[in-house]
Amino acid sequence: MGAEAETGPTRDLLCHDCDLVHAHVELERGEKAVCTRCGSLLARGVHEVAARTFSFALASLVLLIVANVFPFMEFKIAGRVQVARITTGVTQLWKDGYPELSCMVAFTSVVAPLVMLVGLLMASGPMLVGHRHPWMRSVGKVIGRLKAWSMMEVFLLGVIVSAIKLSQMADIVFGPALFAFLVLIVTSTAAVAVYDPPTFWDYLDGRDAA
Repeated sequence: MGAEAETGPTRDLLCHDCDLVHAHVELERGEKAVCTRCGSLLARGVHEVAARTFSFALASLVLLIVANVFPFMEFKIAGRVQVARITTGVTQLWKDGYPELSCMVAFTSVVAPLVMLVGLLMASGPMLVGHRHPWMRSVGKVIGRLKAWSMMEVFLLGVIVSAIKLSQMADIVFGPALFAFLVLIVTSTAAVAVYDPPTFWDYLDGRDAA
């Protein structure tokens, strides 16, 4: 969505591609605003933003649960099988005497994504049915602060590097949690991408009737 600039009493839309300034307009359900010069997308209607955000966030939440419940991968060494889950690294770091690092990994790979996805559901759900609640403002602030702390991609990169190193010593069998985690990264990224904070705040302020 295009950036929005404050120009007096009305809030204008700035096209990211060609920098053309457009007057803000209220969009009806199913409508979207595009740049009159280059045709780039400027904004979507509230209902469309809410529906897309809710769908991706709900799918991501289900995938996050699957990724944490089922085995991530199995290591077979000399006839012994060791099952690794997402939380295995967290508990192992704690046992090895790295509580701070353990808490950081748990927060960035599990807690922050979980809270952010629940927050996206809490923000977009009421928008779908046309409700406004005072607590939605706090939810919007939490979402904004947690975006930078959700680092599932970094966690996955660490897992891949570890798997490559261990593949020389053990047979590795990838579990269903790994595939769920891969899809989760895609859906959660999409959820954050389609969630539009300016549209959310406009809705709470009653400035958008879409």
